[in-house]
Amino acid sequence: MKRSTKIAIGVVAVVVVLGAVMVAKGKKPKGVAVRTAKVERKDLVSLVTANGTIEAKTKVDLSANVMGQITALNVEEGDVVHKGDLLLVIDQARYKAAVNSGRSSLQGLEAELARSREATAQAKRDFERAATQFHDGILPEADYEASKSALEQAQHSARRASDQVAQARADLAATEDALAKTEIRAPMDGIVTRRNIENGEVVVTGTMNNPGTVLMTISDMSTVQAVLEVDQTDVPLLRLGQKASVLLDAFPDHPFPGEVAEIGSSPINTSTLGTQATGTDYEVKVTLLSHPPGIRPGLTVTADVTTATEKGVLAVPIGALVLRGAEAKGTPGAPNATDPGQPEAVSSRARDVEGIYVVKGSKVEFRPVTTGIKGEMDVEVKSGLEEGEEIVVGPFKALRELAPGTQIVVDNAQHAGPET
Repeated sequence: MKRSTKIAIGVVAVVVVLGAVMVAKGKKPKGVAVRTAKVERKDLVSLVTANGTIEAKTKVDLSANVMGQITALNVEEGDVVHKGDLLLVIDQARYKAAVNSGRSSLQGLEAELARSREATAQAKRDFERAATQFHDGILPEADYEASKSALEQAQHSARRASDQVAQARADLAATEDALAKTEIRAPMDGIVTRRNIENGEVVVTGTMNNPGTVLMTISDMSTVQAVLEVDQTDVPLLRLGQKASVLLDAFPDHPFPGEVAEIGSSPINTSTLGTQATGTDYEVKVTLLSHPPGIRPGLTVTADVTTATEKGVLAVPIGALVLRGAEAKGTPGAPNATDPGQPEAVSSRARDVEGIYVVKGSKVEFRPVTTGIKGEMDVEVKSGLEEGEEIVVGPFKALRELAPGTQIVVDNAQHAGPET
């Protein structure tokens, strides 16, 4: 075959191939590729998820009320203690000396009081005898007045001695109380979950602005709580008594049931992990209805609090929801786009309409919807859609590009692919 003939045949083949490609391109549907799904009825559970740590529902931080060196330390961390058990002793020498001095002083003042009372009794007898003799006219008035003055002086001395005895008794009680406080005893049954001191250390008492030494913590681990940090946007959904599922990181194979026991009213400044709070979170306590043996304070947890449940409601994937401005063309039922009575930032947010793109033939229609509770993957639709309607659920990039009346191409084969 001649070379020119071969070239001609090759050119014809290329033309045929290009023609076929152009024909194929011409037959390819035009429009935005989207994934779709049907509006279905589902059972939804709304959850608030938060992280936190375990702590005993009842715990006591023990501090010293007197200063001194620790001379006896009877417990270790993890020890089980009972109410009244002696935990530690602070050096008692000067406190015992103060008690002994107070007792001696009290004894001397009580003896003086006894003498004053006897002198008062004698002065009273002398005065009564002098009064009788004075009225009988056998005792001069001067002697009568002297006897009366002696009685008054004796009574004054007795009252002063009585006051001194009362003061000495109060001082003795204070020194005995200080001596008693050198012995730190368990205020309740529990476990020593923290011990911050060692034998021989000097403990310091606290003041209004400076806390004293926290010696140890006694915790009643029979009832424990998960102390959670809940974001401000989730707090309005919470109510006391709501059920929760608590997963401890140390026991990952079994979640434990709980219920909301306390919802904080003020934002927290320091997280349960001891770091500075980075957002506006609130402390929420969930009491565990059961827990594993050997649970310890400080274990980290993740809790799911059930805030609402709905059965058999219309639901769509959360990702299908889009926000459009009220002025968007083709948005039925949108509110007025202008409101001169509001600042621009607020009114612009108020004009946003939440809705779904509904498939109508080869195009889409934007349908405003009213939503209810949000589940993990789906959201309840209270109004705006009917069961069985086909809606656009993705991909995210396509949802951003869509507008009412946009031509679409349904390609549900990309369902398993990543969102783009």
